[in-house]
Amino acid sequence: MLMERLLVHANNSLVAQSLSARKRSKPVNGDGFGVGWYPMHDDPEPGVFSSIEPAWSNRNLYQIAGKVMSHCFFAHVRDASIGMPVSEANCHPFLYGRYLWMHNGHLDQFHKIKRPLINQLSDRAYQLIQGNTDSEHAFSLFLDHIGCNDLASADDMRNGMVSTMRRIMELRRSHGDNTNAYMNFGITNGQTTIVTRFSSKAGEQPPSLYFAKGKLLPDDSGEFRLMPSDEMEKKAVIIASEPLKDFQKDWIMVKSNHMLKVDAENNLDIESIPLPFQDDI
Repeated sequence: MLMERLLVHANNSLVAQSLSARKRSKPVNGDGFGVGWYPMHDDPEPGVFSSIEPAWSNRNLYQIAGKVMSHCFFAHVRDASIGMPVSEANCHPFLYGRYLWMHNGHLDQFHKIKRPLINQLSDRAYQLIQGNTDSEHAFSLFLDHIGCNDLASADDMRNGMVSTMRRIMELRRSHGDNTNAYMNFGITNGQTTIVTRFSSKAGEQPPSLYFAKGKLLPDDSGEFRLMPSDEMEKKAVIIASEPLKDFQKDWIMVKSNHMLKVDAENNLDIESIPLPFQDDI
């Protein structure tokens, strides 16, 4: 399917959310955007297009989304944290080899753990950092946990995600960082996709996260339909911070402190994240 059906034409598309997100207290995400996609031809590494322009006004985004088909893609609109530079190096998704990484949320008081985190990175992972976001540093930590291995298994990716989050929690605890860390992380290699919804403080909700699944079909309006599918049919999984369409019954909210794993056949598993709350450690 063309990327534009989800990115542009859906009535609550990512472009729409860049101007007026429905699930955030600050609705505008105008500090840039990025799209990373896996080609339909025989190439395991994704392409990425990013810009510091708002998604709603970038002509190239509309052109690319209307011409590119992909079986798997990540897309992100950015609301930069206060004091954080607006630059292409800080736009998600971040890329390494076959991997794309995104983050919705923030590691509050990241300055307290930035140097200790960097000191624990391998030279290879450290050299990959191009910007200065907490998100990209977390990605480098994840890459270290999987040994920067382009061929990591689904279990290795899952365990690497949990280890990354656990290490961030340990660093925060040991450096007196006791405010909230919202870790809605996403990682994919085009075959396995893992997405988390996590808040480090008990009783506080992280940014929203939803999923929908079924047979993905275009409709006459240029949008898409999700139809029920049996086990033998090729089904799609869409994971988004907000439902992309108004048919709420098609969208399921992910519980706080849970993780989604989608395999190459688009089978979806949900599990709780085996991490302690910041309040409890």
